[in-house]
Amino acid sequence: MPQVVADLLLLLITIIWGTTFVLVKDAIASIKPFTFLAVRFFVGSVILLLWLGLRRVLLSRRATGEAGSDRECRLKAGETRHGSNGAGAAGGVAGLPAGTCAVGSLGAAAASGGADAGARGDSRVRRELIRASVITGITLFFAYSTQTVGLLTVAAGKAAFITGLSVVLVPVGSALLLRVVPEWSTTMGVILATIGLGVMSLTLPFRVETGDVLIFLCAIGFAAHILLVGIHSKNNDPAVFAAIQLMIVAAGSLVCALLLERPLVIPGQTWGAITFTGIMATAVTVLIQSTVQKYTTASHAALIYSAEPVFAALFGWIALGEMLSPRETVGAVLILAGMLVSEITPWKRRQLAEEQTVAGEG
Repeated sequence: MPQVVADLLLLLITIIWGTTFVLVKDAIASIKPFTFLAVRFFVGSVILLLWLGLRRVLLSRRATGEAGSDRECRLKAGETRHGSNGAGAAGGVAGLPAGTCAVGSLGAAAASGGADAGARGDSRVRRELIRASVITGITLFFAYSTQTVGLLTVAAGKAAFITGLSVVLVPVGSALLLRVVPEWSTTMGVILATIGLGVMSLTLPFRVETGDVLIFLCAIGFAAHILLVGIHSKNNDPAVFAAIQLMIVAAGSLVCALLLERPLVIPGQTWGAITFTGIMATAVTVLIQSTVQKYTTASHAALIYSAEPVFAALFGWIALGEMLSPRETVGAVLILAGMLVSEITPWKRRQLAEEQTVAGEG
């Protein structure tokens, strides 16, 4: 997948996330935070499990069709041998392209001969997938739980800024832990976006309170999650990887809800927010993130995610008629400028590759 397509898909999920700040803030005014998270991520888990089931059925039908084609090969091969004493073997089976049955037979032999080795390999792959998904899911649970509890006492704008600090933490983590130094355009983009987040979201006087600490821990959690998705999405089935993450968050939230929020009450007016966030802002976004983030760097992905408060403000204007102040407009422009600046190096790289391709063809 070209990086520009991956970036556009990451921008799409950022837009979806931007619509959820107001929804979540309103929902947790009526429902306890861990109860909300448990139901939201349960809905997301069910959606992805349904998708995995549908995908399995489609793949099974495809495999059945291929098996039927192979049986047809063998039947026609038998007719050819009996009818022409094997004379038709060299030219292929009547009614089928030359080589079709030979390829199928070789594939069957290879599959049979390598069954044991494949089973052992599949077992290792499954263990690695489960391990990676559980670890990544725990960081996602940590991020969402601290954010949702923090939103009980922290203003949405301030929470958006502190959460957005993950745009700084991801490049730092990449450099220190993964030895991946961000490109100069990404570094400049991060600086512009961070300044923009501050200008857009912060108000004076700025005081550090308990909720702020929780939201900062949330930023650390999201930064760790972005890094882990970048590492583990390269070699794992993205749909299974995403589904296990959501189940981990749902299970962790349910345990916390049962311990801290009994009796569990789900007011009727919160189901709209639960349904939208569960399907669009959880199942769809985590699946897209797990699928496409491997086509770009973690730092670049974090920079795209930093536009979330811009789209949150846009959604507030469309849905609630809330206008951006001049200060907030300047901050939004700086964030978008940071995203555009970060695209300079990838754009130059694509231009150079195209020029080399044209020169090679000439």
